[in-house]
Amino acid sequence: MRILTIITLFVLATVFISSCEKKIFKAPVVDPNTPVSFTSEIQPMFTAKCAVSGCHSGAVSPNLSDGKAYSALIDGGLVDTLNATTSVLYVKITTNMPPSKLPASDISKVLFWIKQGAKDK
Repeated sequence: MRILTIITLFVLATVFISSCEKKIFKAPVVDPNTPVSFTSEIQPMFTAKCAVSGCHSGAVSPNLSDGKAYSALIDGGLVDTLNATTSVLYVKITTNMPPSKLPASDISKVLFWIKQGAKDK
């Protein structure tokens, strides 16, 4: 009787586990050849994730709020278009900023924006 119970539980567990679906998240692919716009793609990201109260909205440097972010990044030396992956901006967003991590697709956009010359358009 005990063996029958164990076999039944094993079969039920196997059926239950095999009926589960795996949902794998894949970040949207960002084409490195498509121009990335600071104004329409990078700034909105900073506005939503970084330029919030108590963070980079003016109280903490660099000021990443609308109209201030581009000059804060460029004039502050946080973007190196010759070595994009060692830019302070890129290093920060891939290690510890913002506290609620950016999606991989957003990080790719920032990297491509830097590699494309970090233009203000």
